[in-house]
Amino acid sequence: MLALTFTETPVLTLLEVCRHALPLNTSVVAGAQATDRNVRWAVSAEPHALPYLEGGELVVLIPGEGDLGVFLQHCADAGAAAVAIPGPADAVTAAAADQLHLPLLSLPKDSRPREVERSVINLLLNRQNHLERLNAQIGRQLVRLASENAGLERITHTLAQYINKGVVVQDKHLRVKHSAASPELTGVWEGVLDYLKERRHLPESLQDRHKLAPQALSGVQQSFEAASTSLARLVVPIINQGVGRGYLSFIAPHEHAYDEVDTLVLNQGAMVCALEMARAKAISEIEKKLRGDFLSSLMAGTLSEAEAQAEADRWGHDMSAPHVGLVMTWYGDKRPSDRRLETLVNGLVAGREKQVLSHLRENELRLFFTSDADDLVQAAREFAEEITREARKEFRQAKIAIGIGPVATRIWDWQASYREAYKAADIARRLASEAPLYSGDLDIYTLLVRPDFRDDFRALRDKMIGNLLKYEERQRADLLQTLEAFFQCHGNHNQTAAMLSVHRNTLFYRMNRIAEITGLDLNQPDVRLAVHLSLKIHRLLDSGG
Repeated sequence: MLALTFTETPVLTLLEVCRHALPLNTSVVAGAQATDRNVRWAVSAEPHALPYLEGGELVVLIPGEGDLGVFLQHCADAGAAAVAIPGPADAVTAAAADQLHLPLLSLPKDSRPREVERSVINLLLNRQNHLERLNAQIGRQLVRLASENAGLERITHTLAQYINKGVVVQDKHLRVKHSAASPELTGVWEGVLDYLKERRHLPESLQDRHKLAPQALSGVQQSFEAASTSLARLVVPIINQGVGRGYLSFIAPHEHAYDEVDTLVLNQGAMVCALEMARAKAISEIEKKLRGDFLSSLMAGTLSEAEAQAEADRWGHDMSAPHVGLVMTWYGDKRPSDRRLETLVNGLVAGREKQVLSHLRENELRLFFTSDADDLVQAAREFAEEITREARKEFRQAKIAIGIGPVATRIWDWQASYREAYKAADIARRLASEAPLYSGDLDIYTLLVRPDFRDDFRALRDKMIGNLLKYEERQRADLLQTLEAFFQCHGNHNQTAAMLSVHRNTLFYRMNRIAEITGLDLNQPDVRLAVHLSLKIHRLLDSGG
């Protein structure tokens, strides 16, 4: 005998229906405490035509004539799960729904009630097909936001509102571009952002943005703690032209907070973020070229002071403020591309563009820096040191030379500041200096690089440390490095040993060997000065000076 079986319509909570079936930017404006109600069906109706209800329906209002208060009362009496209305709800309507303990949803004003009704019913009857349609719908809505030039900030907040979770958009350096905290995460949000900025906290499959694991492209989930709170992160790379340009993360209070809809939204969101980042980059490239052309004209002396100020006003840069010229360049055997240097500096400049004008030209990055600091040279030095630290972090085997020029109080002083910065960068390269060099500190070096004194300086070097150089060439005993560290630490043995990562006894042994090989007593001030100077001369001569 044939048995008939019946499958009951699946039941979902109102919150699940909101997330899975309703349009982006739908909000709960009343009765939020009852969003855990079960939804069994959906029906659309006009205010004057009170629908037949059995309980558990999501009633979608079709705008029309009728008493909305009577309509809400009817829905509440019949046990409706909620009422959804296109557009914003006025205060009277929201208050009436609250009094009835009836959840009231505000749909985007351009929502079509019949389509919303079908979307909910499709979700209840066929979840997989519905997810496929939802994926397309989410994509269309996010692309529309992008086409309206909504910007990353608005997209970030739209995503957060839709999934009711925290959202963070980061660039490839893990700097936070935009973020939106969900209400339950506001108390720990600063801790969350601090955690996400650390590269070691990025999932291993996302560490190399040039070689992203296929499984990472749909999202990676990880658990972590921030402000003593257990949290869950769902993160996906933002990809453009096959390379990771940033990261989109969803943050929730517990590890089981994510479902397939979150994954859909995450991936669609990442694609739209990639579009926004590409658009921002294109605009930035145009602005960068204009600034570069402007600086080239300024250095060539083809602009009057009035023309220079008028040109700079286009991007809000105050040319009348004092500026300091900086020049930076890679050197050594393993040099990244000059474009990498420009990208690195642009990343650090982000958010303070009005302080910096830069231009990549002839294997060097020219940069003019201004600040409200009382000591502009010190502020420029700190900015240059920040660039040096970031370069070491991102390109461990590369070396960067940075020169800092004097303060230029007028536009026509910029050329002189650039020339001095160029000389300082050249000396930094020759000395293999790990620290930026300020032109005002380099008077002795300007003397050392003069070609008419080269023979005399070479003779001094050979006399003082010639035997040591020959010994080092044969034995590779790190004695030259030890001597340079000794002078860099001002003769402090403890600091020198720490810098070299050796025991004090090892340091004393090396210093005794240096004394034996050179026949010099470094305890004598004049001898110490001559040896220190000879080391500097050797660096300059060895670099081609």
